[in-house]
Amino acid sequence: MESSVTGSVPIVDGHVHIGEGEIEPGRPGSLEAHMLLGLMDGPFHLLGGQRRIDHVLAQPNIFMTREGDPWDHHRYVAESAAAHPDRITGCFVANPLLPVDRTVEVLTDLIENHGFRGVKLHPMGHGYAPGRMRDQLAPVFAVAEAHDLPVIVHQGDPPFSHPTQFAPLAEEFSNVRFILAHLGCQRVVLAPEAIYVATKLDNIYLETGWGALPRVKEALAVLDPGRLVFASDCPIQEMGSQLRVLEVLTWDPPIGMGLSRADLDRMMGGTMWSLMYGDRAPVLAA
Repeated sequence: MESSVTGSVPIVDGHVHIGEGEIEPGRPGSLEAHMLLGLMDGPFHLLGGQRRIDHVLAQPNIFMTREGDPWDHHRYVAESAAAHPDRITGCFVANPLLPVDRTVEVLTDLIENHGFRGVKLHPMGHGYAPGRMRDQLAPVFAVAEAHDLPVIVHQGDPPFSHPTQFAPLAEEFSNVRFILAHLGCQRVVLAPEAIYVATKLDNIYLETGWGALPRVKEALAVLDPGRLVFASDCPIQEMGSQLRVLEVLTWDPPIGMGLSRADLDRMMGGTMWSLMYGDRAPVLAA
């Protein structure tokens, strides 16, 4: 699994949003696919060399998934992934407040016919307490388990996006791999809670994006590096700023942790690719 650019393990950004038009009313500037590709190419200066983001797991803007038909929500992502399969893979945003049968129908089609390899939940953006939507979420988790897909869960946003709120569902659906997004840090710092949940449940992974260096170091103090995955949440965050935190982990203490290059590669892309595609080697553009 080597990058065609550097000879190293590819960098995979596990959380970006693409679309057309406004991100949400009053907030213009969606990240279109051609813009994303330009950002991915960097170059990013890491460990004395020039790198790029080799691949992304891309989802639509959350606001558009609040109502309407799930296929309409994901058309642009599906078209972008089809046009750039070596750089972009689609991620489905599941809203359990919409008709569940239609959600499962579209999700299955996007997996089987459009190469989607992830599912995203946004309890705060859609306005639901995860534990109260267990019956609506169970069919989505069943599809994720059947197709061996990771499920990303927005975190760090009260009142519906606390890691301990989601823990009972993760424990019940233990055959599904869940990624707690943003290290629990998007609006309030719930990183200690996210880390705690990950220490208790082996099917929980943590995104590093939004996590400040001290919080990521705290996670690595108690978790194997293979349980942390790089994700930027671009365009809300800038990709390079989120990579920089991981690079600094390779420095010697007290600023870094002396993280090995092999473990850095796992965090920057190896684990995320495995969650998306198992043992299948990536096909990357030259």
